[in-house]
Amino acid sequence: MASNIIVKSCSFISDVSCYEVAKDFAGPSLASLSVIVSIIIAFKQLSKQHSNTIKAQREETKRNTRIELFKEVSLLIEQSSAVVREVNSYCNIKKFNPNDVAFLDLEEYLELSQQVNQALLLLVSKIESNEIVHSKLFRTFRYSLQSIVHDVMKLRDDTTSTTCLDKMMDYTYDASCYLGDFQVCLQNLAYGDIFKSKVEAREPIDKSLKVIEDDPLKLDALLNYFKNESNWGVSNAKYEKEALERFSS
Repeated sequence: MASNIIVKSCSFISDVSCYEVAKDFAGPSLASLSVIVSIIIAFKQLSKQHSNTIKAQREETKRNTRIELFKEVSLLIEQSSAVVREVNSYCNIKKFNPNDVAFLDLEEYLELSQQVNQALLLLVSKIESNEIVHSKLFRTFRYSLQSIVHDVMKLRDDTTSTTCLDKMMDYTYDASCYLGDFQVCLQNLAYGDIFKSKVEAREPIDKSLKVIEDDPLKLDALLNYFKNESNWGVSNAKYEKEALERFSS
C-alpha cells in the first residue's frame, strides 16, 4: 500500500508548502548572512590593524625618545668624564710626584671639589628630569652620583692629611666608572633593539666594586645600598628622621 505524503501548507500562504517558501528565501538569507559576517570580520581586522598601528607608533616614539636622550646625555657624560678624569690625574700626579707634597690644601680641595660636584650635579639634574624613561636605572645612577658628591663635600673636614688626596682619587675613580656604566646601559637601551646586540657591562677584577647594570635584581641591590648603606643614604635617613621628629612634636 503506497504511503500518503502529506505536505503542510504555510498558514499565511495557501496551497504553498513551507519547504517551497524556505527554498525561495534561502538564497537571499544566506547571501545577507554572508555579507554581515564579512562586515564583522572586516571590522575586526581593521580594528586589530588600527591597534597594531597605534602600538607600532608608540614603540617608535619610545625608541626615538631613547635615542635622542642618549645623544643628549652622552654629551654631558663626556663633558663630566673629562672633568673627573682631569681631577683624578691631578691627584695622582700630586700623590706620586716626589717633589710635591702628597696632600691637598684647602684651596686646592675647594677648587677640585667644585669642578667635580658641578660636573656630576649637572648630570643628576638631567637624569632626574627624564627618570620616567627607565625609573629604576636612572634613579640608581642618580643616587650613585649624589653619593659621590656627598662624600667629596665631606672631605673638607680633612684637607690637612693624605686621606683627603687618597679619597679624592678613589671618589673620582668611582665616578668615572659609574659614568661609563650608565653610558653602556643607555646605549643598549637606545640601540639594542635596532642592532639586536648589546654592549657588555664592566667586569672589575675587584668584585667588591659596584657596577651599574640594567638588571632588575642588581639595580634593586644597588638602590638599597645607596639609599640605606652609603654615607649619603645614612645621612639622608638621619636628617629625615630628625625632621619627622621635629614636625611631629
